[in-house]
Amino acid sequence: MKDREAKQPGTELVVKEPAVLAQREVSPRGLLYQSLWFRLARMPWRSLVVVPGDEGGSAVAVATALADVGRRLRATPVTFLVMVGPIDYASAGKIVASVTRPPEGAQETSAPHGRVIVAIPPVVSEPLGIAVTDAADAVVLCVEKGRTRTPSARRTIDMIGRERIVGCVLV
Repeated sequence: MKDREAKQPGTELVVKEPAVLAQREVSPRGLLYQSLWFRLARMPWRSLVVVPGDEGGSAVAVATALADVGRRLRATPVTFLVMVGPIDYASAGKIVASVTRPPEGAQETSAPHGRVIVAIPPVVSEPLGIAVTDAADAVVLCVEKGRTRTPSARRTIDMIGRERIVGCVLV
């Protein structure tokens, strides 16, 4: 890079052009998750459940990506949980609620203590996952392009409740 020189009367001043900072490449998918995070940030939430829309689907990649975006921003701590295998979902729902909501009798503060993102198996095959979605503040439906069947996605929406779902991600 060439230096530009600017001279003032009686003083010599050298002005160097700023070095180009290395920018980290962000994939289009990464931009999708950043956009989703900022849209979610417009709402008051402490716990978010990401649920696949079809049997055999997985929401782990979407939940992981959202947790990574949240951790990079470092505004509040982000806890990431993956519910797999034979789990007592009622207990998991209580864990989500206790981590994200103040204990009974405690005053609600406007600032969240942290955020919890939970990936659960499809509720159409594991209906006990409804306990987790009921304990959470928000739910995101994960639809896999070319794989998720429309009737299964509709059934998932009906089981969770349309009003609980804040968005849908097409992966």
